[in-house]
Amino acid sequence: MLNLRSPAPQRIVVLGGGTAGWFAAIALRRLFSPKVDIQVIESSSIGIVGVGEGGLLNFINALQRYQIDIDEFVRETGAAWKWGFSYEGWRTGGEDDRFYHLFASQETPVSRWSERGFYPCLSAMIGQNIPLESYLAASPLIKANTPQDQASALLKANGGDIVPSFHFDSYKLATYLKKVALSRGVMHLDTVVEEVVFDQQGHARMLRCADNRTIDVDFLIDASGLSRKVLGKSMGGKWHSFSDYLLMDSAIPFYMPHPHENPMLVTRAITMDAGWMWQIPLIDRVGAGYVFSSKHISEQQAIAEIEQRLGYAITPHKTLCFDPGCFEEVWVGNVMALGLSSGFVEPLEATSIGQMLEQLYSFERVLVHSQGIISDKTIREFNQANFQSWLGIRDFLRMHYDNTRRDTPLWQAVSESPYPESYRALRECWQERTPRLLDVESYAINGWRGIFHAINWMFVAAPLGVVPPRAGQMDLLALPAEKRQQALNFAAERHQEINR
Repeated sequence: MLNLRSPAPQRIVVLGGGTAGWFAAIALRRLFSPKVDIQVIESSSIGIVGVGEGGLLNFINALQRYQIDIDEFVRETGAAWKWGFSYEGWRTGGEDDRFYHLFASQETPVSRWSERGFYPCLSAMIGQNIPLESYLAASPLIKANTPQDQASALLKANGGDIVPSFHFDSYKLATYLKKVALSRGVMHLDTVVEEVVFDQQGHARMLRCADNRTIDVDFLIDASGLSRKVLGKSMGGKWHSFSDYLLMDSAIPFYMPHPHENPMLVTRAITMDAGWMWQIPLIDRVGAGYVFSSKHISEQQAIAEIEQRLGYAITPHKTLCFDPGCFEEVWVGNVMALGLSSGFVEPLEATSIGQMLEQLYSFERVLVHSQGIISDKTIREFNQANFQSWLGIRDFLRMHYDNTRRDTPLWQAVSESPYPESYRALRECWQERTPRLLDVESYAINGWRGIFHAINWMFVAAPLGVVPPRAGQMDLLALPAEKRQQALNFAAERHQEINR
């Protein structure tokens, strides 16, 4: 059992700043009484990861939960709207090869109409090979590179059509969250932790710092990023690698100017010879990077390919090397790893910050519902749910690589990499019918919420052929004739709009 009932804990420490660390500090400060010291320890000599970042569908909800003013957040972080992703070159590698994963709302008439677990309108569109984004009012604005103010106007007029999120500068975000946290009474210490001291029960009890001070601790959040200073290095947590299924293991970040007049409303994911390039549009510039397999290209070759693709020289940041995966247990005793410290796959679909916010939300739920008296059983189930959520992320990302590009050694290797058994089982069904919530709800257990809805899976699976047209056609055969015709009429209307 772990006792965090206030006022029992005297000090809760977050080791590491950045997005995860400062979000955690803000969450903890609102949960515990002022008598409990919430302290963030970070070193100004250690940087944070990222040159641009993007949220998922849960990001704005998180800002609202922590009572962060949206307008102020936008001003201070250089944020721009994010309505989804643009996938370019993932099937043929050609310039005209593009599809979208947009953050479609579950509150539209299309998504509210379900029959036997599937969505007739979407099944009809898939059956007729009609791009799914075409039913959203956001789609024409994205393709027309609409300015931010016009995008805001659409959201106000038709807010139920799409769930908006943001692109933002990760450095500015950390600075802003730090300011919010400090204004609410969070303490900050700029130093390097050299050692974590544990008691006989394996609980972290003291931190030894480089400046010779020691800090007692009752609970510790490990937000030390890819260094994984506590759960990884000090505690030897068991790492579960996804490298058999996801081949990317390196990334070169850099900045670039906007390629178009206005910041795009989507994150671009553009395939390269040995991976793909992200482009995250901010108000004043684009945060970009090349995610690649180090077995198929060197850093120097990757930089040369970037510059050849863009037509100008770049100033690359430090190359990030990673083993895609997660810890099987992120909460051990009185230590919990959060953010990059708990797991990381690759920047595709911005799953890192999305998963971090879901883990933090579930941690808060446990603290509140248990009143700070937390059983070993609850912690075990928390870890099981967190791990299951990571497996969902693994399968969702593996689906993106279930494509038809074969023109370079990397993309040939991707085609030969195995499927996780859980994804293989879903894929087999999706060849004959469309995805259902039934298929993916098991990735969110023990009270957790799923990051991606079945509709999100469809937006990627259909363009890649994982869900072929016949799957949508087979869905419609289960409907009475009148309802089937209603769905087909909807698809026909979308087809006419595309061809106007």
